[in-house]
Amino acid sequence: MNYEALLVHPIAKGAMTGMLAAAAVDFQAFRSWKSFDDVHAYQWTVALWRWAQGAIVGAVAGAGLGL
Repeated sequence: MNYEALLVHPIAKGAMTGMLAAAAVDFQAFRSWKSFDDVHAYQWTVALWRWAQGAIVGAVAGAGLGL
């Protein structure tokens, strides 16, 4: 499989961009943690769902922009 071609494909680029945007939101939450125990209290299911949504929306946007 040609991974370089995959990385420049508009759908793949859109998915990665969307997921990175969602990760940036979570990074702001990570910076507010006071101790390592906050890892257990964090809502990981919400974060993972947000990352998946970002990837899906980004891929759809990338597909539209690539037309």
